[in-house]
Amino acid sequence: MALTLTLPAVGTASAAPTTGSCVVDQADAKRTVHALMNRCSATQILDLFAQAPLGEAPRGTKTISLLPVFEIGGNQLPRSVAFPMTRAQGTLGDSLTFTTKAGQPWVYKNYFFGPDLGGPLVSSVSRIDRKPVHAADFTLDFYGVPLSLHEYRQLTPTVWIGRDIGGGDGPTDTPTGGAIALH
Repeated sequence: MALTLTLPAVGTASAAPTTGSCVVDQADAKRTVHALMNRCSATQILDLFAQAPLGEAPRGTKTISLLPVFEIGGNQLPRSVAFPMTRAQGTLGDSLTFTTKAGQPWVYKNYFFGPDLGGPLVSSVSRIDRKPVHAADFTLDFYGVPLSLHEYRQLTPTVWIGRDIGGGDGPTDTPTGGAIALH
């Protein structure tokens, strides 16, 4: 079943790409991820994260696609900047592995040089909208500095949408970071 969303683009920084529509297909992960990468505007992607239910936590190894969205202090970078930046960053690694460590849920980033130190996967609330998320804190990767916090929600049975936001432990309406799809 395909669901075509017509979400408004707001401002020039989030203007929609000129081809096609933003499609979330509950039965086709490839089509959904293609739309997120190439057809959805930044605003549409952020709206999909905000609207997605918590769902199940990801399990096993998931391909990570860095979506063409990046915010600095809550301000969206233009797609012409965000798109090549996230594509370049995406060459560092291509997947996340959701597993356990010492009996607790754990997630590792799989870089081209091997896995990182990982971080705990916990049930939490989003720092951005205070709604439930599955969260992973990758502070260990940065010598104790909280630079990368992932928040995940299940968009379809086989696709999760998430945010990679700057560290911190309180709510923020000025996040720094990008958006991701796991499939």
